[in-house]
Amino acid sequence: MKKLFTKKSNQLTYIFFNLKFLFSQEPFLEIKPYQTPNFQQYPISQNLDHHYPSSNITDNIFLRFDGFEFEGDVIYPDCLTGTSCYDGHAGVDFHMPFNTPILAPANGYVLWASFTDPADPCPGGIEPNGDQGTIIIAHGNDYFSVYLHMNPPLNVSVGDNVITGDTLGFNGNSGCAIDAHLHFEIRKNNWFFDTDEAWAVDPYGWWGNSTDPMESLRDNISEWLWVSSDLIDDGDNGFQRYQGPEWSYLNFGYDNDSWSAPSIDNNDESRHFSIWVPYLEHAGEYDIEAFIPDGFGATTGAIYEIVIKDSNNINSKSEFILDQTLNPGTFNSIAILNLPSGSNCSVILRDRVEDSSEGSNVYFDAIRFSNTETAKVINENSHYPIQNHLLVSPAYPNPFNPNTSIHYEIKAEQDIIFHVYNSLGSMVSSSSKPNLKAGKHIFNWTAKDFDGNLLPSGLYFIVLNAGKRVNISKVAFIK
Repeated sequence: MKKLFTKKSNQLTYIFFNLKFLFSQEPFLEIKPYQTPNFQQYPISQNLDHHYPSSNITDNIFLRFDGFEFEGDVIYPDCLTGTSCYDGHAGVDFHMPFNTPILAPANGYVLWASFTDPADPCPGGIEPNGDQGTIIIAHGNDYFSVYLHMNPPLNVSVGDNVITGDTLGFNGNSGCAIDAHLHFEIRKNNWFFDTDEAWAVDPYGWWGNSTDPMESLRDNISEWLWVSSDLIDDGDNGFQRYQGPEWSYLNFGYDNDSWSAPSIDNNDESRHFSIWVPYLEHAGEYDIEAFIPDGFGATTGAIYEIVIKDSNNINSKSEFILDQTLNPGTFNSIAILNLPSGSNCSVILRDRVEDSSEGSNVYFDAIRFSNTETAKVINENSHYPIQNHLLVSPAYPNPFNPNTSIHYEIKAEQDIIFHVYNSLGSMVSSSSKPNLKAGKHIFNWTAKDFDGNLLPSGLYFIVLNAGKRVNISKVAFIK
């Protein structure tokens, strides 16, 4: 079931000279490549295959993105048949219903859109599937996104410009596919793919302690390419759930949603795990915090793995234990660490707990990365200790021009004060709401100072003060 492009088209050569209008930077994938029924991903049993290709495909050993090796049916009974996962795969398979809208995850230029043989490793496909529907988009930054098994008709043609969120077409099982899914692939430095020059990149990164297998097998290193922020909730680009038949969706937690899975104490039987990957603008010391929902049967020994990638693409991993029964409904500090800038660190949480742990469930919710130096400056100006346990949603839009909004919720009637600081720690704006009633509220800011003048472009910090409770939101104003 490998997808192999064995033929290049000289007719497409000229296209590369027309890509100068595209400007993108890493990470650049702004949204997921498929339309979900709501903020959630599809049920995990229909979600994705994300296993690295192995150089030793004869021993039924599979390699996961975090370096965990497993055999055959440890995840799914039918793993080896190709229905859920398989060896030697260059992309990510998102399992979803037929005719789900497939979206452009970033701006780009359509290089390929057809059902013709050159794009199909098995012309005619599996009866009666027909030739494989394939779309390839150039993103103008040496990266190319690939979409396989599309149903006719395609919504785009060669030469079309697409923007983030455009519908490219609808998924199916055309070509070499057993069931409906989207094969999503990222290639770097060239759009074609064959056995001699394998350009594939895993856009979800490599977070194992061993050498990235993509480096030797696919000629590129794995890179986290999803646009994120320093606060990541479930459903955001920086969050991903993997595997597991016993996920439970919960309508409480940060922004009124979270996930849970039954806790286990055996790593070999681990089925449920998630990863949070932020985008950090600056390197420095960060307080890494997990929002803990007020959930029944929470574990006292959740194991959070924090992986840091150095300049040589080498990962180092540390484990931290967090009691999820303490301070529910708040952000709780996991660790304070020095972190690199960019998308070069991750938090991984599994259903595995420490041996002495009590409780039956592990809860998966928002993770926040707070720069301690920024927090120190703001704290000195606000005269309040930093205690991040308000229910506050990320500012949106962000970046913005000239309006941004913050949704927040308070538990009881109280005075609310908003202060806005520039990157130097100077207060530039303020707003107060005395005796604000309990419930959900919205703060709107128009990037103006105390005198009503429009502020210059740059980073600003919106500080919500509710008594001694403080929440900090970082926003970017771009004129």
